[in-house]
Amino acid sequence: MTFVITLLTIVRYAVLCRKSGKVFPYKVMNKRLEYVYTAIYVLNFASILFFSLVVYQTTMIICNDDQARDFLEVAKYLPHVPWQVLFYSIGSFILVGVSNRIKKTYSVRMPAAVFLLFLSDLLLVIFITYNLNFSYKGLFLLLGAGAFLFIPSIVLKFSAIALSLVGFIFFDYDILAVGINIVAFQDYITYYDPEMQIYLYSLKSTLDSLNFILIVLFFYFLIQSKIRENKEFIRVNNKLKDKVEELEVVQAKLEDAAKMKERNRLAHEIHDILGHSLTSISTGLEACIEVSRGDAPNLHDRLNNIKSVTDKGLMDIRRSVRELKNDAVDKSSLLEALRDLAADVNLMGKTAAELIIIGNPAKLDDDEERTVYRLVQESLTNSIKHGKAEQVKIEIAFLTSGMKITISDNGKGSPVIVKNFGLKHIEEHIELYGGTVEFHTAEDAGFVTAAFLPLRKEVLSD
Repeated sequence: MTFVITLLTIVRYAVLCRKSGKVFPYKVMNKRLEYVYTAIYVLNFASILFFSLVVYQTTMIICNDDQARDFLEVAKYLPHVPWQVLFYSIGSFILVGVSNRIKKTYSVRMPAAVFLLFLSDLLLVIFITYNLNFSYKGLFLLLGAGAFLFIPSIVLKFSAIALSLVGFIFFDYDILAVGINIVAFQDYITYYDPEMQIYLYSLKSTLDSLNFILIVLFFYFLIQSKIRENKEFIRVNNKLKDKVEELEVVQAKLEDAAKMKERNRLAHEIHDILGHSLTSISTGLEACIEVSRGDAPNLHDRLNNIKSVTDKGLMDIRRSVRELKNDAVDKSSLLEALRDLAADVNLMGKTAAELIIIGNPAKLDDDEERTVYRLVQESLTNSIKHGKAEQVKIEIAFLTSGMKITISDNGKGSPVIVKNFGLKHIEEHIELYGGTVEFHTAEDAGFVTAAFLPLRKEVLSD
């Protein structure tokens, strides 16, 4: 039963290793594993010493009591020389310990050489087991545990474990005694009195049980270490994933900032160069108009027409500049942008624009501000270009449930509302954010745009 549990722990660890695709080098091993493995090594040394001393002491008793003939008749096999059993077994096991130190030092750098050392250890363990008449096979479990510690390659690791398990299964007295004459450990114990026999049997069982317990404990700590390693790997991987996502967001913001910087640069150049030039032309035309007033009516009219075109071009340039700067990262607030827009209308044309703010302004997201600005901008353009309005009133009301925008003018109006690109564009943007928009007009009754936009954030309190 204990062997089955040990085998299951090995299989479970193999599954964990295969899932992670990683080796488990000795250098990152938990200290508890080192302590448990050292305890297994010491326990196996004690077991070898116990079996060797029993063989040695029993042989001495047999010789001193002149019972050699009786012993050989029962054993039907010439036993090993007692001192050789003790010397060869202890000496070979010490060589296994030296090999472990070498494997620990070169486990990562020379995996093939470490595996060859394991094969030499396997031969030494077989030799020790042979000297002990195959009465003790716990050394093969020690080799299997050492394979996990010292062999970094997955293929070589599990090859070594397979060889260890084969040795544990087949180098057993009950199996080999069927075809080979071997002196059983029980044959030596029978030469002691019953009380001593019970003591020796108990000690043998205790050593075997402790060895299995330590092996199971070793693989338990090994699996726990692997689970912690996998959890740490997942944690670091998730943390790295979060950092990558943060970097992607920062990268996107940097790209947007670069675009906005370039747009601002273009807006400034357009404003400074073309705007300044058109302003100078408009000022010069005003002087020409004053000079030509009364003396040259045709020239006066033509100059007025040229000035109108110039003023309109200047207003279009300022509007384009405003659009370029509207999406900048460090842009002004929506209300300031709307005030600037109304100021541009008042400055450049014959139309007077009035901005009215009702209620406490709400904190809007960038896309909401952009939508409101486009609505007001498109409505102003329609009022000036198509309605020929002289007055436009822009009313922004901040309500608890949302934001109400009303743009009304005193233009010529229209008997029928024809929704061309501009009006359809307004409807699509407002509806995209869950809002509504209505248009009202009549012949010589101006044009009214009434929109409602629900807000994501609450209205600011006083």
